[in-house]
Amino acid sequence: MHVIPQSWSHLHILVSLFPSVGLIFALGLYIVAFVTKQDAMKRSCLVTFVVLALLAIPTYFSGIYSMESLNGSQKISPDMMDAHFGWAMWTLGVLVATGIVAGYELWRWRSTGKPSMDALHLVLGLACVTLGLMVVVNELGWQVNHSEFRLDPAVQKTPQTWSHAHTIVNHLPTIGLVFALIYYIAGLALDNVAMKRNSLVLFVICAILVVPTFVTGSASMWALTDPGVPGISRAVINSHRDMAVWTLFAIAATGITAWIELWRFRQIGQFSRLSLSAVLAFALVTLAMMAETGHRGAQINHPEIVLATDVLPSDPRAGMSPAVEILINQVIWFVPWQTLHFFGYCLIFGTALAVSLRVLGFWKTMPYSAVHRLLPLGVFGVVMNVFSGALLLQADAFRYLNSITFVPKTIFIAIGGIAVLYFSVSDRLWNVKAGEEAPIDAKWIAALVLLSWGAVIAGGRLIPYV
Repeated sequence: MHVIPQSWSHLHILVSLFPSVGLIFALGLYIVAFVTKQDAMKRSCLVTFVVLALLAIPTYFSGIYSMESLNGSQKISPDMMDAHFGWAMWTLGVLVATGIVAGYELWRWRSTGKPSMDALHLVLGLACVTLGLMVVVNELGWQVNHSEFRLDPAVQKTPQTWSHAHTIVNHLPTIGLVFALIYYIAGLALDNVAMKRNSLVLFVICAILVVPTFVTGSASMWALTDPGVPGISRAVINSHRDMAVWTLFAIAATGITAWIELWRFRQIGQFSRLSLSAVLAFALVTLAMMAETGHRGAQINHPEIVLATDVLPSDPRAGMSPAVEILINQVIWFVPWQTLHFFGYCLIFGTALAVSLRVLGFWKTMPYSAVHRLLPLGVFGVVMNVFSGALLLQADAFRYLNSITFVPKTIFIAIGGIAVLYFSVSDRLWNVKAGEEAPIDAKWIAALVLLSWGAVIAGGRLIPYV
């Protein structure tokens, strides 16, 4: 299937995502650069803001021509397109202003040799305003072509809220991986330790975000097919799901390899060239798989990007996903994977509990570096649960996804995973010696970790009973 745009609508779907989602990651790195006082990272973020502002040009023109090509479509409301267009003009204007200020500060910084804090803070403020506007613009844009968001909830067995959530969250790991790769390659080229570390952190975050992406995608399948939505094919969805499973494993490999290198760097104080190269290789392969997965996903609800030469799947029983659903529903397969899943949670929570208790002030006779060595056990538990959870979800997805405890479980998996990442990268925490108290911010993170993983376990156990 083609992933290179061959229509204005296709180009707009692709290019419009980068300014909005990319801004989230650029802002995150920019704030980290302020906190850690990393000038090289600030300059890299300013360059990113300039690039995002330049992307306003193809975003604008592809949007204009897309509107022209979609006029007259019975599926699309002209009023919604006009509302989306109006808000988009204001948003692109502020985005361009952000890029101009960032570009000017880059030029002035190079000329004077020192940054202007006023200008840097102005860029931060403009970027935050732009991000707020982009939230509105994207929501209006999704409403244009996703009529299923407005279906009557009373006739839906699975809420379309899942479809809405998947539309939002699925772009985060995809576009995030692109920006992580850009920063990573820049860090390797500049041999900048801070940029390498922060890029590795981004890879891990993208891997964590794939979990809610995969879960909301599975739920969206049921929301769109039971009962069916006119114009949406179960066979095309299954093709997307098949590729999504392989992408899940690929991004998991990327995130795990990145985390291992972060842990190893903390232990010995230097990076391994072989490990850094492995992360780069995994990330490039994952990006290619994500591109294909995203394209198959776009074909589900965007007939305007389907070419006459495209041959879409037509058999809803074909593909890997339906076969896995049948296979995993057999007791002989379901029970071993469920047992493995429970063992994984034991490793995760046991590790989180041991490390969190030291951070909260228990076991002060040992330095934090001693409990830091336990973290690979928890990550091994995560690996077990990513693979087993993906398979178990196929077995009885409809029941799991419509349980009231599954939503908070999914949310707390992402929160708990990102919070635990703090234990791996915090310099202040690493320097806590035997007998010393951990920083107060670390104690808050430890409490959040225990709350999150406790909620994940409780949410999972309550599924059969609510």
